[in-house]
Order: sequence, then C-alpha cells, then structure tokens
Amino acid sequence: MVARWTVLAPLLQAVTAGRDLLDDTISRLTPEAVAAELVTEIGDHDVRLDLTFAGRTTSHLRTDSDVTVSLDLADAVRGLYGTGERPWPSLAVRTPDPELDERGIAGWFHSRKGLADAVQQLLSALRPGRRDLGELAVEYGSDKWGDLHWYTQHYERHFARLRDEPVKVLEIGIGGWEAPDSGGGSLRMWQRYFRRGLIHGLDIVPKTVTGPRITAIQGDQSDAEFLDRLGRDLGPFDVVIDDGSHFNDHVRTSFHALFPHVRTGGLYVVEDLQTAYWPSWGGHPDAPATTSMGMLKSFVDGLNQAEVRDPRGEGTYLERTISGISFHHNIAFVEKGRNDEEGGPAFMRTLY
Repeated sequence: MVARWTVLAPLLQAVTAGRDLLDDTISRLTPEAVAAELVTEIGDHDVRLDLTFAGRTTSHLRTDSDVTVSLDLADAVRGLYGTGERPWPSLAVRTPDPELDERGIAGWFHSRKGLADAVQQLLSALRPGRRDLGELAVEYGSDKWGDLHWYTQHYERHFARLRDEPVKVLEIGIGGWEAPDSGGGSLRMWQRYFRRGLIHGLDIVPKTVTGPRITAIQGDQSDAEFLDRLGRDLGPFDVVIDDGSHFNDHVRTSFHALFPHVRTGGLYVVEDLQTAYWPSWGGHPDAPATTSMGMLKSFVDGLNQAEVRDPRGEGTYLERTISGISFHHNIAFVEKGRNDEEGGPAFMRTLY
C-alpha cells in the first residue's frame, strides 16, 4: 500500500516549494516517473505532449498527433498540483505546416479553430479550476450532496483550509454495496477537491476503484488491530471520514483506533449520526454513552475537563487531543489539536 506513493507523495510535498527544491525532487524521482504520474492524472487528449527537463524531452499522450504542446516538466507539475494561477512561461505549440488547398484561405483559417480547442483542453486539464464540493459530488455521483444528505456545505466550511495542502485522506466506506466495480464516487470527488491529496478508501468487500491518487483497501472497520496497522502504515492522516456501516459499535471502535493516527490540525468526521437513535443499528432514542452520538457528546465535557477536575491536570489522551467539535444535522467534525488550557482557579468554584 505504501509503495504506490513513492513518487506522488514527495512530489506533492515539493510542488509549492522553491523551484530548486522541486527540480531536485524531480531529478531524484526521475523525470520519466514524474511525467508518467502527471499523464495518468490528466487522462487522454488529442494532442501530443512533450515534457522537457534539464535539456531532455520525453513525449507522452498522442505521439502520432500532428499538434504538439511543449512544456517544462516542472511548470506542468506546478500547474497541475500547485496553488494559484500562473502563466505558462515554457509553453510552445507546434501545428502542421500550413498548406493552402482548394478550401482557400478562409477554409484554412476555419480548419485551425479545432487546433486551439484541443490545445486548450489539454492546458485546462493541466490547470483544473476550483469547483465547489456540491458540483463535484453531482459530477462523480457522491451521495454527500442531494442523495438523502446535504453534507458538502459543511465539508466546504471545515476543509477549505486544507484544500491546497498535500493531505492524506482516509474514507471508511467506498459505496456500491457488494459489487466490486461499483462505488467510489466520494473518493473521486475528494481527489478533485484536494488537488495535492492522496485518497484512501476502506471497504469490507474488495473494490476495484482506481484513480491517479486513489487507492482502495479491503478491511473491517470493527477490527481495531487492523485499523491500527492501517494507520501506522499509511498515516498520519489529515482527514478520516467514517461513512461505513454506521453501526454504533463499529463507529466507536473505528474512532478509538484511528483518531491517534490523525495528524495534529486534522479532522475526524462521522457521518449519518441518525443511526445513534435507531435501536436496530445499536442506537437508542436518548443516545446514551454506548452510541456514536453519546461518545461524541462525552467529548464536549472533555474539552472542558480542566473545569471538572484538577484545573492544571493533564486529562486523558482524548481530553488532551480533541480541540474542537462541530455538530451539524447527522454529521460531526472532531478536530485534532492541543487542549491543555488550565482551568479557572479552584477558589472560584466555591466563591459564592
């Protein structure tokens, strides 16, 4: 599972650094390997793409095309994975030798309009626009917007600060029920939203979902030992999303096993909390501590543990590392951070 990211992970880290560091990273990974990842990301196009690096050129995409787009490899990498809108300082386009035929000059100019379209489609793929999560959810078939749920508005609020970072995302539950080749809509949505992100999907059945920065893992979210190994192998994660079985004991097991593998500043998200109130899912109308919602409610008191016990006490691991919780309809966001503010002085508690 780790070997898949030996090229992408360091490349995504270096892309927003200075040009010297990016060039050094490309040299170490080899231009051929970096170019291959880039081409996998943008997909097929109707023009030839020549990528140059350190005076060498490697051709990718339609090598039989008579239209060639040339770009410096580092410029292409920064366009695809970088932040902000930069010009293309190394761009050159070569088209077929102009020949006048029976169509005349007006017909010749008209025939060239398609060349610009083809070139622009490639350049647009190399510099994808910033689209909101609702639009991406509809395009890729994620159920996080419009299919019983309206979650993407909340995700936008909490994930905006991470959008341009080289994040690692783990989502429990790939979707598609038992069909191996079905599901993955949310993974593809995250891949496009986090343009520098590595996206992992976990499902109890084997899944064949693939993508340039997507990997599917088979495993059981109720197996705490497996989840701990997964976290040690692939973490730390910036984002973990539980959209799995939604059984309350599974949700609680997954949280306790994976939250230690969330990076400081990261988020753990629990979806579909309605099952905390449904007995057939292990819930209860009053959402006691044994339910997923009861677990999350207990973290609110943990945020203020210094006011409950010793005002300068350390607290438990979760009390020290959960720095914030946000609840929305059927979804909660738990923030990983440092929570060790001291409480108010003990004498204040009995002053009046």
